[in-house]
Amino acid sequence: MTPALPIVIDTDVGADPDDALALVLALASPEVDVRGVTIVSGDVRWRARIATRLLGMARRPDVPVFLGRGNPHEMSGSEGEGLLEFPYDGPEATVQPTPAVDWLIAGSRRRPFHLVAIGPLTNVAAAIAEDAGFARRLLGLTVMGGLLDAGTMPITWQRDIAERGGAGWPDYNTTCDPAAALTVARCGIPITWVTLDVTVRAPLRAAARERLTADRPLTAALGRMIDAWHAAWFPVALPGNDDPSPVPADAVAILHDPLAVAALFPGEWLRLRPARLAAAIEDGVFRLHERADGAPAHVAAEVDGAGFEAFFMARVMG
Repeated sequence: MTPALPIVIDTDVGADPDDALALVLALASPEVDVRGVTIVSGDVRWRARIATRLLGMARRPDVPVFLGRGNPHEMSGSEGEGLLEFPYDGPEATVQPTPAVDWLIAGSRRRPFHLVAIGPLTNVAAAIAEDAGFARRLLGLTVMGGLLDAGTMPITWQRDIAERGGAGWPDYNTTCDPAAALTVARCGIPITWVTLDVTVRAPLRAAARERLTADRPLTAALGRMIDAWHAAWFPVALPGNDDPSPVPADAVAILHDPLAVAALFPGEWLRLRPARLAAAIEDGVFRLHERADGAPAHVAAEVDGAGFEAFFMARVMG
C-alpha cells in the first residue's frame, strides 16, 4: 500500500464553502495525510475559527492551525455563516503561536510536505521570499488558481472581462495578490495548476446538497454553509447567466478547491497534462500563457463534473 502523501493546506476558508469542502475531502481521503492548515487573507483570526471548528467536527482536532498574512478589512462579512452558529460542543483544533510562514519554512526543512494552496498566494510567496530554498524542499506544490482559457468561462464572466478588462477578471485567488501569484509561478519548481476554467465545470448540484443531512453534524453544517453562500453570493457571482454549459441551473456551489485537493490522486474524472507556462501581470491581473520557453508544469485539462461530484460525495458522506 502506498504511504499517504503528507500535505499542508494553505486556505482562506470563509464564505465560499469550497475551502471547507476541500478540507473535509482531504481529511476523508486515505491518499493524503493533512499535517497542518495555514490561514491566509483577510481576518485570519476569524478564518482560523472556521478551520478549527471544521477540524474538530471532522474528528481531527490534532491538526494544527497557523495564522498567516492577512488584512482584517478584506472580508465579506459572511465568513463562517452556517457553520459557526451550528450547535457543537466537542473539541476543536488549536491555533498555534508560530506564524504560518515561519512554520511552513521550518516544516519544509524538518518534514517535507506537498503544499496545496487554495487561497491567495500571499503566504506561499512570503515563504519563497524569506527562504530561497523553500520551494525546492517541497514534495510538490498544487495551486487552485490561474486561468488558461477565458473563452470557456460562463458568458457572464466573458462579458465582464470584455467590458471591464482586468477589473472583471474572475480568478479570485490570484487577483487578491497578483504579485504573490507571480512570485509563486516563477519559484523554479514544477507546479500543478488547477485553473478556474476547469474547476468551474465541477458543480455541486442541489440533489447532492440535499444528501448533506442532519444525521451527522459535520455534513449538516457543510450543508448550511452551502445554503448561506448560495443565497447571498451565488447570484452575485453568476448574475443572469445565460450559458448553462459550465454551470448548470441547479448548481448550488462550485467544487473549485476540492478539485485541487483531488488533483493529488486524480481518478477518471480528472485529467492532468504537462504544459510549459509563462506568467505575467497584465492589465493589473495575473496571467498564465502556454509558451515553448515557459516553466514546466502540470495543468488540469478536463473534468467530468458529474463523476467528480459523485466521488466527492462518496468520500465526504463516508
